[in-house]
Amino acid sequence: MSWLTDTWRGLTGENAGDASVKAAGVSADAQMAGLDYLKETEAIPQELRQQALGQLGGLYGLEGFETGGQQAMIEQAMSSPLYQAMMGGQQAGEESILRNAAATGGLRSGNTQTAMYDYNTQLQNNALLESYNQQLQGLGNLAQLPSMAPQISQGMGQIGQTQALGITGAAQAQQQGINNMMQLGAMAMYSDRRLKKDIKKIGEINGHNWYSFSWNSVAEKLGLSGNTYGCMADEVYDKIPEAVIMKDGFMMILYGVLGISPEEAV
Repeated sequence: MSWLTDTWRGLTGENAGDASVKAAGVSADAQMAGLDYLKETEAIPQELRQQALGQLGGLYGLEGFETGGQQAMIEQAMSSPLYQAMMGGQQAGEESILRNAAATGGLRSGNTQTAMYDYNTQLQNNALLESYNQQLQGLGNLAQLPSMAPQISQGMGQIGQTQALGITGAAQAQQQGINNMMQLGAMAMYSDRRLKKDIKKIGEINGHNWYSFSWNSVAEKLGLSGNTYGCMADEVYDKIPEAVIMKDGFMMILYGVLGISPEEAV
């Protein structure tokens, strides 16, 4: 019984269709897991890119971006290690100017004060500019972090293709099942008890009762006549309903489902 049912499912393409959909589902699940990993990996770079682009947009006064970030960057630049390191040489520079003025006798002159002012101003400007540009370059680098968006988009497309292939495979299996059914249809024979007379059991084939009989007058209207052999459709239906079909109001048996060859089913 179980073997015959499995055989029937194979003939109708049900097994193949189920396998195609299941295989596509497993493949799609694996692809989805990979896609989820890509999304998780992309999350942090994406956040950094958005923050960097937001700050850059504000710095350049672009519409839709928050302004006022430049002052914050200047303050951050002045507290940066680079700025502090450059300004750390301020005292040494001032002492160098004073030593040079003392050696030339101009220690108390206005030129010394001017030189000191110019030196400090230039040092602070250079230190601030270097630190500010370093931050600006850092924002630019963050804004240009590689994105996995193409891979994510491709992954989503592949999942869709995999699922579509599964559906296509199932459809093809079903079509093959229809073709198989059409082939089996050539082995479908009237076996309705109402069409028979002189019924006599003569044995069994594949676990089914086997009878000799003659076609009656009702069967003759369907083009059936003479003596022949076969099963009774009502008995087959009780065991394997899928092996019985209806035509013109009478039951027919798909003998191929029963594993009975055309030579036997005569």
